[in-house]
Amino acid sequence: MKAVSYTFFVSAAEYPKLQAACPGDFPFDYAEFCAGVDRSIQEAAGTVAIEKVYVSVDKFLAWCAETNARPNNISRARYAAQTGYPWWERLD
Repeated sequence: MKAVSYTFFVSAAEYPKLQAACPGDFPFDYAEFCAGVDRSIQEAAGTVAIEKVYVSVDKFLAWCAETNARPNNISRARYAAQTGYPWWERLD
């Protein structure tokens, strides 16, 4: 059984909000963003199952404000892990 990890992901409509919220972190267009995420998922496929967590940028920023976190790579990873599909719902 592979470990499950979650990756922060946004829709095309949310992507400009993400770029504005995290200046400098996403200098590429949405297609390149998607390709990078998909490439990371494929590269890790042998050892871990990575699931995309579709995020509302507004909710992420509200979470950042509540937790006093800067909207950076670490907080995006934490938010994706905390809002990912609950593992206990997978149990049969």
